[in-house]
Amino acid sequence: MKMGDEMKKYIVIFLNRVSVQLSYKFNFLTNLLNNLLGVIVAAFTWIAIYNSSANETIGGLTLSQMLFYIVIVNFSTVLFSTETVVKLGLQVRVGKLTTHLLRPYSILLQSFAEYLGDRFIYLIIYLSLLVASLGIGYNPYYLLNVLLFLICNVVMFFILMSLIGNLGFWLIQMWPLRAVMNALYMILGGLLFPLNLLPESVYHLLSKNPFALVAYQYTLALQNELTIAEIQMNILASIAWAIICYVAFKMSFKKGLLRYEGMGA
Repeated sequence: MKMGDEMKKYIVIFLNRVSVQLSYKFNFLTNLLNNLLGVIVAAFTWIAIYNSSANETIGGLTLSQMLFYIVIVNFSTVLFSTETVVKLGLQVRVGKLTTHLLRPYSILLQSFAEYLGDRFIYLIIYLSLLVASLGIGYNPYYLLNVLLFLICNVVMFFILMSLIGNLGFWLIQMWPLRAVMNALYMILGGLLFPLNLLPESVYHLLSKNPFALVAYQYTLALQNELTIAEIQMNILASIAWAIICYVAFKMSFKKGLLRYEGMGA
């Protein structure tokens, strides 16, 4: 019963955020439009590259496969947002964190419920892609692994951004850090180009980084370019990153609270 009451708190927070997102449809459409413009620019760039190339494939991908990759991998940015990075810093700066510390819930779980609520529509779209993939020959066991990979990635990426967000205890302004995270996401996640175009030694070094798991590797899974064994290896890598980031989050949050003075509360 206690566990049920505990979960109800986070379900209410989640539903409230979903309600907010549905109420402000313009913000949702604006985000999609911004991403669509980026996809269009990237698509035309790759079309030009293929047209000027003597090869029909680049990095083992045909033009149609590359365009599909660019669309899916860039759409990941609306689901795996770096917004969480600046959230704690703002709460620390204005003293709002004090209110959350006094309430009977986990700050991390409360923030995760808000994160899921804010991205509920995008999650539905991602899940729709999985369902649609039934029509191009994926087997149910493959889809189950892809779905599990998505769930692990969502949890892992949120904890990673929360960990980086703990720098808000030490930094006055966090917005420059979000720009840095976005740049790392684009490069390390393979948003500009598939990571397998990099030299082999560099590729093996970067292929399992957190940004690559949520963007490059997951897009390959949606394209049916990975075996089930490879997806399961990615799932294990995602879980490992989640555990590492969670331990680091708890340690840094505890140290950060020692510096927190509740200014502005």
